[in-house]
Amino acid sequence: MLRPRRHRNTSDDSEREQDVNSERGLRLMHKSTVGGQQPLNGSPVPWNVVVPTHRREKATEGLLLGCAVAEALSLSRNGIHPRVGLKLFGRNPLQFQFQPGMGVTSHRTHALLMTFQAMLQSKTAPRIFAANLKNRIAWYQRAFPFRHAYIHLSRLVSRIRQRRIDDAMTFGLADDPLVRSLVLSIMLQGCVESATNWFQLCVHVSHADSRVLHASMLVGYAAQLAQMVDQQNIAPSEILSRLVAATDQPELRSMLLKLGESLSHNHTLAAYARLQGWGNGIPPDVFASSLVGIYAWLRHPKRFRNCVERTILLGGACSSAAIVAGSLSAISLGKKGIPPEWLREVSTLPHSSKWREQLIERVKDWPHGVDDIHETMALPSSFLGQLTRNVAFSFFRMVHGLIRLPMRLTQFSVTKRK
Repeated sequence: MLRPRRHRNTSDDSEREQDVNSERGLRLMHKSTVGGQQPLNGSPVPWNVVVPTHRREKATEGLLLGCAVAEALSLSRNGIHPRVGLKLFGRNPLQFQFQPGMGVTSHRTHALLMTFQAMLQSKTAPRIFAANLKNRIAWYQRAFPFRHAYIHLSRLVSRIRQRRIDDAMTFGLADDPLVRSLVLSIMLQGCVESATNWFQLCVHVSHADSRVLHASMLVGYAAQLAQMVDQQNIAPSEILSRLVAATDQPELRSMLLKLGESLSHNHTLAAYARLQGWGNGIPPDVFASSLVGIYAWLRHPKRFRNCVERTILLGGACSSAAIVAGSLSAISLGKKGIPPEWLREVSTLPHSSKWREQLIERVKDWPHGVDDIHETMALPSSFLGQLTRNVAFSFFRMVHGLIRLPMRLTQFSVTKRK
């Protein structure tokens, strides 16, 4: 069970935050097994370390807006070869080009909001959280009947042609586990001794592959560090060393060590992608998305724009990686680190800015104390507004499909170009 927490005054918050930021070399205390395996050796920072209220509010606001901006920027280029993206949409500085004049978000940002809502409604019980999240995702998918059917048909065809399908590479509507792990890391810090059960149930809402659990917890640990470190004196090499020490999954650990070599040589993000064999686009794999996002953040720890833009320009499955990069950067830097022109144009329809502010207010001190710990704290959602938004989004999705069609039939195709 979670430990109820009450609001703390600002002076106490500042003193506690200084204590947390000055703490070095924390012992790895998070030890548990999942399904007979040990997903990670231990969290870089013990989960029972309390995060000050104002720092948690800053991290929550940064996560929400950073995710929204990164996804809105990446929608037009997601799933295509980087050269195709440059030819169709140009180079940086990037703009919102999926829907002209507005930075619209897609299912990953909505999954982020649904995870926040499910956590608020969980009454501190992980199984209630998982059931509520699964129900919210199911209703969201039913609001996209044609696309939802297309995803299921694609999976069926893959199983028929290949006789098996890699669950770690399969993402549908609002079921990206990396996005959900970001929320868990922010909300669980300071509440529990062990968070493994929460992460396991959250991942199993949509995936049963062990690789997904490893990648999700790695991203969650990166978000944990982003929330805890002093953004003015951030040490990328120290953060990476803690992440390496926190995992014993052979493949992931090996990839993290290679990431460290690129970071020590100050390689650009594009150079790192080429060294990993991802020069023609980020592959649709949870390890690739998580590692690219983490490298982009560590390579540009104080520049949200560079972190997000250079991830998106890699092409391929850049949306998931860009969200990881943008979210980690915004968790550390806060809202002020995001370029104001992007903040002015980004939208989370059908949720208004006031709705987002109310959500942040409810999240920052969750579970709020013994008096209201068992009350439902989730905000109401607009069903008609969501349907209207889905119709408009589907229209622009079709337009972009037509824009990409000529390129897909030429030598610039992602799948055919070598």
